[in-house]
Amino acid sequence: MITAAGVGSGIDVESILTQLDAIERQPVDKLNVKRAALDVELSAYGTVKSALSGFNTAVDTMASDEKFGAFVATSSDEEVFTAVSSGGDIPENLDVEVLALATNHRLSSESYASEEAAVTQGTMKFSSGDNQFEIVIDNGNSTLLALRDAINDSIDNTTVSASIINVDGGSRMILTAKDSGTEGKIDVTRAGANTDAGFTEVTEATDASLIVHGFSVTSSSNTISDVIEGVTLNLTGVGKSTLSTARDTTSLRESVDEFVVKYNSMVSTLNNLSDTELQGDQLPSGVESRIRSAFLDEIDLGNGDSTTAREMGFTFDRYGTLSVDDTSYNSALDDGVSRFVEAFAKSDSGLAARFGDLVDEYTGAGGILSIREDGVATRQSNIDDQIDRLEYRLDKISTRLRAQFTAMDLVVTNLNNTSGYLASQLGNFDY
Repeated sequence: MITAAGVGSGIDVESILTQLDAIERQPVDKLNVKRAALDVELSAYGTVKSALSGFNTAVDTMASDEKFGAFVATSSDEEVFTAVSSGGDIPENLDVEVLALATNHRLSSESYASEEAAVTQGTMKFSSGDNQFEIVIDNGNSTLLALRDAINDSIDNTTVSASIINVDGGSRMILTAKDSGTEGKIDVTRAGANTDAGFTEVTEATDASLIVHGFSVTSSSNTISDVIEGVTLNLTGVGKSTLSTARDTTSLRESVDEFVVKYNSMVSTLNNLSDTELQGDQLPSGVESRIRSAFLDEIDLGNGDSTTAREMGFTFDRYGTLSVDDTSYNSALDDGVSRFVEAFAKSDSGLAARFGDLVDEYTGAGGILSIREDGVATRQSNIDDQIDRLEYRLDKISTRLRAQFTAMDLVVTNLNNTSGYLASQLGNFDY
């Protein structure tokens, strides 16, 4: 039996079949080249999306006046209070005088020989603020240490903390209100005729007292967030200090510089694509042109006021690289930091809104890039279908050719065998 084409005939049938297959496969090879080009194109669209998304990250920061040039609060004397801005949008300069700090109420038990000393059994009732709970003292928890643990472990206790101190004269239990001010005052009694639980006051429960711009304020907490809109005061001591709130121009400039970096990075990516994967495609240059044009239009600030990106300090060199002119930038801030912020963050006409809309037009669902990607995917699918059909046809052709050449090989082998036999027989004749 012949196991390989050409073995019997001596003809290099495998080489012939390989060459014929290569000829028949040329349409498939051309389709694979087209398929690879579409992969490159699709990847390039992904790169455009990534570049636009990176730029849009900086735009998003500048679209919110709570992030872009946010207000910061400062205290002229942090030994009196510290301050944190929490979303205010009006500059403030307020005099604050702290007269007293809020304190946590503390009680002390009578003195015991040690923390293992026995305490009187019975029921003790505790209250602090709106919270009330009871502890039953029996043989299982009738030591000072066990009573402390019972108080702290009680699921009904949310307002009192118990601890033990060992001092001259013995061990004492200290009860501390978790909530400061008079609202957290602790009350301890015993059930029965003698209600005295043996606790005395160590620290009085007092409310914070302060004067804000001439007006009295009382608070149960040293953290005060409901007096000055957008500002939280953390009282630290008694005295006078001035609260100031203003736009954070340091973080503002950092955001502006980051915006410039992201823009130039995006443009660099688009220019590179124009010279490589998307050479001849107007998409990269079109994106850059439209975004750059957004810098040129006037920015409406309302009430007859307007500005431009150039007036805000943004400028381009002859290569299209964006930078900030410090003189124009500082002049724009002198005209009003809030005005500068609004030129970016104004929801309907600010620069951030313009850039965001443009980016979304390209990268959003149903946007320009999505449409292009869908088109490439459709073409890829069509090519894949063509390749599958051609591969099926090539398999059939290859099978047929191999069968034909195998049959030919068998015929040639038989002819060679017959020729050899005849030559041998003729050689036996004596002429």
